[in-house]
Amino acid sequence: MSKSVTTRNNVQVIGRGDDVIVFAHGFGTNQSAWHHQVRAFEDTHRIVLFDHVGTHGTDLEDYSPHRYAALESYSLDLLEVLESVRARNVFYVGHSMSGMIGMLAGLVRPEFFRGMLFIGASPRYLNSPDFKGGFERKDIDELYKTIEQHFEAWASGFAQAAMGPSATPEMVKDFSSSLLALRPDIAVGVIRIIFESDYREQITRLKVPTWVVQPLNDFAVPTAVGEYLARTLPSGNIRYVPNQGHLPHLSAPNEVNTLISDALAASALAAA
Repeated sequence: MSKSVTTRNNVQVIGRGDDVIVFAHGFGTNQSAWHHQVRAFEDTHRIVLFDHVGTHGTDLEDYSPHRYAALESYSLDLLEVLESVRARNVFYVGHSMSGMIGMLAGLVRPEFFRGMLFIGASPRYLNSPDFKGGFERKDIDELYKTIEQHFEAWASGFAQAAMGPSATPEMVKDFSSSLLALRPDIAVGVIRIIFESDYREQITRLKVPTWVVQPLNDFAVPTAVGEYLARTLPSGNIRYVPNQGHLPHLSAPNEVNTLISDALAASALAAA
């Protein structure tokens, strides 16, 4: 018997209120990464949390490299999650890879969303003659090789680089532990689909009002990429967070929560 989506994706619905916020985590974390945001919004909003398949805490039997060969498959999971909790007119918050996952879901079912907020999201990571995503091909290939051959060393170095100088040693340690909890083959599989993706054409078609939260020093997503994303989205806005790192919802939660609150208010005003 096939598993229900609520079981497969560890779906949780908490909080109170008529307005729904969906929090979608990025690579290497799970829904627990949103604990600061849950505390900030659970008294005023209904909050939907879930884990992407393959994340630590999910049943790894549900993961297939064929099923999850592109972010489109994760976006279909997201739509199933929303269907399972009968969520409509939601405000979606996606970190890193979940930015483009939300964007893809918004193209398929725009009526599900009244607004979106992307934290540290990129439509393309590889440099090309017409686009500077931040990474050269040789650097990406070396990254894949390191994950496959030196997983523990990669996790430690990646955690330090991703969390950035604004993070405390405890934050870096926690993220490193989260990465080490991944199955190495799944980690490299997901990393590959992230870094090989190119959604520059698709973002031009998203009609949902979207806020781009850009840390000032993000090793994975340069500021110029966040600015490109915001100006290319038909209804894009950019807000900067004075944080140095790729996970500002963990290392600068108060600042990020303020930006989420502002976007929620603007979204509600636009929908009124």
